[in-house]
Amino acid sequence: MFEIFQKWTPANRRFLAIGLAMTISAQMIFLVTEYLNSLWPLWFGNPIILETRPIDPRSLFRGNYVQLNYAISDISKDLTREDFKPGEVGYVSLKDEDGIFIATALQREKPETGIYIRGRVKKVNQGLRLRYGIEAYFMPKEKALKTEQSVRQGAHAEVYLLTSGKAAIAKLICTTGDC
Repeated sequence: MFEIFQKWTPANRRFLAIGLAMTISAQMIFLVTEYLNSLWPLWFGNPIILETRPIDPRSLFRGNYVQLNYAISDISKDLTREDFKPGEVGYVSLKDEDGIFIATALQREKPETGIYIRGRVKKVNQGLRLRYGIEAYFMPKEKALKTEQSVRQGAHAEVYLLTSGKAAIAKLICTTGDC
């Protein structure tokens, strides 16, 4: 099998080595970029607190996590003048109400001022259901099971927002104490 490689000229071997190095480098750059992209809001974003509504803490395929739903995930059609379809991107304007941020408006274009979060419309019924990319919070198995119970009794998420509307969860805050 390796006889084929012995017949290659030094130029062919050099070409193969350069190709392999470029392929590996491109993959590493992609992975590092994705990792840094997920940390960007935590480093440069502004913190807000959102009310959470838990769903389920485990997935056989994704590991242990607390799956979260937010009060701002369900938007009344009264908060928008536009018609949205599933899959479309929208920006939810947020207002601080006693330390917890609530939705005040939904629009297609990024607001020029104020605090807002970028989401994607998942369902349209009497209202709209949006996802923000912060619906799962990963942790060790024992802690995920304990946190599930605490979150069901009430919790909030500290979320960091970039000016683009991109969000990342920093931590969960349970009303019963430690999450």
